[in-house]
Amino acid sequence: MSTRARYAAYADRIASVSPTYAAWARSLDDHLVGLLDEVPAAQRQPELLFAVARRLGADPSDPGALRALGREARPTLVAALASATVQANDPRRLGPVVPLFAALAATVSRPIGLVDVGASAGLCSIPDRVTLDYRVAADPASDRAPSWTSHPVTTGRDDHQGARSRTVRMATAAADPSIHLVADASGAVPAPATAPIRIATRVALDPNPIDLAAPHAFDRVVEAVPPEALDRTALMRAAARATLTVPPVRVAGRVPDDLDRALDLLPDDCEPVVLTTGTLVYVPGPDRQRFVDRVAERGVRWIALEPTGILTGVAATLPDDVDAAAPGAFATLSVDGVAVAVSDAFGTTIRWF
Repeated sequence: MSTRARYAAYADRIASVSPTYAAWARSLDDHLVGLLDEVPAAQRQPELLFAVARRLGADPSDPGALRALGREARPTLVAALASATVQANDPRRLGPVVPLFAALAATVSRPIGLVDVGASAGLCSIPDRVTLDYRVAADPASDRAPSWTSHPVTTGRDDHQGARSRTVRMATAAADPSIHLVADASGAVPAPATAPIRIATRVALDPNPIDLAAPHAFDRVVEAVPPEALDRTALMRAAARATLTVPPVRVAGRVPDDLDRALDLLPDDCEPVVLTTGTLVYVPGPDRQRFVDRVAERGVRWIALEPTGILTGVAATLPDDVDAAAPGAFATLSVDGVAVAVSDAFGTTIRWF
């Protein structure tokens, strides 16, 4: 996909959430495309460009501010973008992930040792600190929710085209502070958790891991968030409070080279699990496959929520009727390299296989 096409697709996807970022994405001209071609491919992500532009003083409420910055401060913008490490670290991505941790926790006797790859500030390193509700659509033929939902929270009509649905408590946070997530789910939805998720150790592997206890650290975490997304910022703030309660061991490094170093920090009496959520898209293709191969060689569990298609092995396990171009299939959820669901970019709508 060309740079211009990537930004056009991003604009379509973000327009309902952030008109300002959609306008910036659509403002891309030949000058900005040429500028982006000067930085590594992994640094051309829209959120990264917008965060750096805002850091350099561009006003997102001005649709022409991005083009102006590119013309007036091109060398500065290129240099800042080439070295930028902004990652939004959106905890909503735990919506698809938590049921997998709950299922794993129910089948192992020892606590989980978590290595969060591309962890940024660790806001996705807290699956045990999530209370998760799924809005599950009823079967149109019977107007009844799936039979496994033995303890629904509420039942009734939701706001999604008036369809009958049931809200199901999928998991309850082990302790506070915690966050509350709600997602729309369909397909072969997993059963609600029957046991708490126990995590013994968390390791945050990132090229520049963020210590939330440091001054202004949270400001750095949210600098890529669209200005209209006040609810998202509030959720991230709540996730930051929860993360500070159970801070990860921070490891500055990259995959695949530093994966072994991170895994070796886990104690022997835990179940090792590697987690990637929107991380591997930033890893060059050959290194991405080396990472996949190394996880398999180490024999550890791997839970991933990554853009659909970037992992060829995972893509080969998708059902034939999955349209990778559809917004609801933007990301693929997988366990040990096998696809189990697809979701939108934010993990708020999930189709389970």
